[in-house]
Amino acid sequence: MEICTGRPGPATWQLGSFPDGQAEFPVAGISWFEAAAYANFVGKRLPTIYHWFRASNPDELFADILRRSNFDGKGPVRVGEREGLGPWGTLDMAGNVKEWCENATDKGDVRYILGGGWNEPSYRYSEADARSPWERASTFGVRLIQPMAAPPPGEDAATALIPHVYGDPKNVVPVSDELFAVYRNFYSYDRTPLEPKVDGVDDGSPYWREESISIAAAYGQERVPARLFLPKNATPPYQTIVLFPSAYSLSAGSSNKLDLANFDFIIRSGRALVYPVYQGTFERRFTTPQSPMARRDIQVQQAKDLFRTVDYLVTRPDIDKDRIGYYSLSMGAYFGPIPVSLEPRIKVAVFASGGLRYSGPAEIQPANFAPHVKVPVLLVNGKNDFQNPPGAPERMLELLGTPQEHKKLVKLEGGHVPNDRLTVIRLVLDWYDKYLGATK
Repeated sequence: MEICTGRPGPATWQLGSFPDGQAEFPVAGISWFEAAAYANFVGKRLPTIYHWFRASNPDELFADILRRSNFDGKGPVRVGEREGLGPWGTLDMAGNVKEWCENATDKGDVRYILGGGWNEPSYRYSEADARSPWERASTFGVRLIQPMAAPPPGEDAATALIPHVYGDPKNVVPVSDELFAVYRNFYSYDRTPLEPKVDGVDDGSPYWREESISIAAAYGQERVPARLFLPKNATPPYQTIVLFPSAYSLSAGSSNKLDLANFDFIIRSGRALVYPVYQGTFERRFTTPQSPMARRDIQVQQAKDLFRTVDYLVTRPDIDKDRIGYYSLSMGAYFGPIPVSLEPRIKVAVFASGGLRYSGPAEIQPANFAPHVKVPVLLVNGKNDFQNPPGAPERMLELLGTPQEHKKLVKLEGGHVPNDRLTVIRLVLDWYDKYLGATK
């Protein structure tokens, strides 16, 4: 039944019909049961996750498809409008609406739904998600397949349960203070000259001035590029937020295509924001698989990139060096306890869609750093995050060394990324207002 009028139809329809002007939009707001029933009605079937990933082939064409797909956070668009063409001629498998699949998981009564929706970060295209088959969110849609031949009854292994292994949050235990003192030495660096350069300026936005800058890295002979966004609705010295990005930055080939929709609200609130091109991301990314120890070295360098960026910020007279914060989404939220515990000039942090890590070398295990985070921290998570086992956000909150009254976990409706973007924005800006002060 429709949510608005109680008539038969998807949750997003009204009076038994789609909204005006949306005849060519994908159908959304349907449950798994409705999708499966429709497939049966037209003599087709829902894809298994094996069919879906084979057709989408996200690892092959990941960056190209993402740039041409709908992850704008504004709503669905007409089928094929964005030209996100897959290797088999499929359109809109990335973004727009998520697509129900046949398979259930072994973690209760949930079914896989893939592709990411218009209100999610684009890296969700290649990540598995599973939700209650009764749920009818505005981003839940359907794609059907026509099998070449039906398998014999009871022999379709592709439709079987797909196990999903979670770690136990209670087993994540930080190391002693003595060992932590050893691990933090991995992040020490010489305070060599920054050698800053302004490589370009873009004043075209009505909301901010964007400076493309670069500084000398804390390692080797490399340089760290960064984008510094200065708000036009505030006066300096600016409060400034240092951003650590989501996994989008690992697949996008150039920082000329930033995921603005994930952070522009911070700049429009009157705060400056700096987006470093961290080691291993964008044009500094690695195209070959990295060993566990190589990944450790990369993450240590990423932390140093953040520290050097803060070194640069405090040299600028238009930046308020006493009001610097941290913002992160997903990958950066998992990573967040490391830089926030080690950089004393960061005064407040937000970890959105984060959780716990259960493996990796101890010197890059965020849980080992969490007790040494002392600044105010806001955690924002979806209630049905398939990437996080139940209890993981609560365990992270417990591990943080921030006083109880200055740390907070808010769980909203939705999956890995909460559905209600406006509430997320309100929570984040209120947190910065509280601990950095209102912008001027």
